[in-house]
Amino acid sequence: MKLPRGTRPTLKPSTAIVSKASEFVDIYRYPPRRPQNIYATPTPDKSAAKCRKDVCLLPDCNCGGKDIPGGYNAEEIPQLVLLTFDDSVNDLNKGLYAELFERGRVNPNGCPISATFYVSHEWTDYSQVQNLYANGHEIASHSITHSFGEQFSQKKWNKEIAGQREILAAYGGVRLEDVRGMRAPFLAVGGNKMFKMLYDSNFTYDSSMPIYENRPPSWPYTLDYKLFHDCMIPPCPTKSYPGVWEVPMVMWQDLNGGRCSMGDACSNPPTADGVYKMLIKNFERHFTTNRAPFGLYYHAAWFTHEHHKEGFIAFLDTIVNMPEVWLVTTWQAIEYTRNPQPLSTVNNFPPFQCNVEKAKKCNNPKVCNLWHKSGVRYMRTCQPCPEVYPWTGKTGVKNSRVDNEITEE
Repeated sequence: MKLPRGTRPTLKPSTAIVSKASEFVDIYRYPPRRPQNIYATPTPDKSAAKCRKDVCLLPDCNCGGKDIPGGYNAEEIPQLVLLTFDDSVNDLNKGLYAELFERGRVNPNGCPISATFYVSHEWTDYSQVQNLYANGHEIASHSITHSFGEQFSQKKWNKEIAGQREILAAYGGVRLEDVRGMRAPFLAVGGNKMFKMLYDSNFTYDSSMPIYENRPPSWPYTLDYKLFHDCMIPPCPTKSYPGVWEVPMVMWQDLNGGRCSMGDACSNPPTADGVYKMLIKNFERHFTTNRAPFGLYYHAAWFTHEHHKEGFIAFLDTIVNMPEVWLVTTWQAIEYTRNPQPLSTVNNFPPFQCNVEKAKKCNNPKVCNLWHKSGVRYMRTCQPCPEVYPWTGKTGVKNSRVDNEITEE
């Protein structure tokens, strides 16, 4: 995220500034992994064949498109809503997240609503990342340098995406195994090189590819087989990556008929009522057809316009009160797609429960005083400080497999 001059977050130490690591944290105690497959899969990294529903079977594989997993009718299943935020987490957006997630909004089973944060490294406050994670939100990788990646090699993608996964674990207290997904900066996917990296590095999903088809919208799908939709931002994958999921960014329509892949990229109305109407219009296209997961994909800066926030919160409060609607993380939506449930039993669906072991909150962060490029950077964390400001190839993680180019088993 490029911040305008004068708006960079300032870090005020709550304790003494420190600059040296004082202890070792083994981030690979919880190594990244994908769900084990039950059925035979295509050969990885070979040209992808057309998807056949008689061999692409849940929970391992899904062809995508409009068909509801499990063969249910739309009125029999919940409407999942995926609220996501891209870029750095810091004091500029802390208040917004408190307003959205700390006001008692809950899903039908009484668990708090949750979101997915695609976190890029620069300007991120890792104590706040740890607190979001401890509150039950999903943390995913959005790269270290936030650069266009269409021409990246597989090794460069690994340093950016898997490197940020290590940084999130080492300084944000997030288990490596819980950083399951990614979103490419600027939605600039890297074709086969990016998806081969995801497969080799044990990521479970990507959510970077816009999809034009939205009447009815598409469900998440796996990359075992060939894409069923047009590639809107090339290069897209053409080979098979079994068990890697794509959560497509189903395009919205604004009130003027224009298309956009993220909520803040639309031609947004000038009033809160207009924002509310645009959100309802796009939500209903999912809810009244096949109830494919509805994406609310944003950058926090969009909410600095008061009428945007007012219209969004009015919409949020409308859908939270609907008994069919669940605001869940992207990973929870994949778990649901893998194991679809009717409304009658979804309250007890294990991935939607909140009585699980949670990470500790970061209540007394330290501020690491670190040199980077031409100046000093301050990085807030409850974990041991690195000896350098983390960057690509130099994460400061003592047992980094990315810096040392050790492939996943």
